Amino acid sequence: MKKDVLIYFDLITSLKTVQEVASFASEIDTLMLGKTLDSISSNSAQKIKEVFSKNNLDINDRDTVAGFLETLKGLLKKFKVIKLVLAFDPTRKTIENIHNFVKETLGIGYILDIEISQDLLGGAVVIFNGKYSDFTLKKGIEDTFANKNAVLKLIQPDSRR
Repeated sequence: MKKDVLIYFDLITSLKTVQEVASFASEIDTLMLGKTLDSISSNSAQKIKEVFSKNNLDINDRDTVAGFLETLKGLLKKFKVIKLVLAFDPTRKTIENIHNFVKETLGIGYILDIEISQDLLGGAVVIFNGKYSDFTLKKGIEDTFANKNAVLKLIQPDSRR
């Protein structure tokens, strides 16, 4: 079995969220129990077939398949998670755009854990490596009204009128 991580590249980079990784990991578990590719999603089965074909691996060799699945399962555990709390449920295209931004900025190996909280009004909260950054409209409004002097200047009548 090839230990070259590059053979997993297409599979790994197609995953964008923790939900996708969890679902794919579950499918790998199914295959590790001796089930056939017919027992998982057609999309995942096709991707696995493509990897075996592209790398001249024998999909009928149990040891090759077992080694492949073990390595793949281990790679899935190495993803770094970026948690995003959004005020809206993002479309697939929005998730792809956010993930592409992360990939271009940080490289591969990152997945998104998306949570929806309509309390935010707009924007996002980003949590990564123990750091919390709040880029929400709610925080902006709260910060504005926390500075009472600035708000009072805006609403007090101008004495020069």
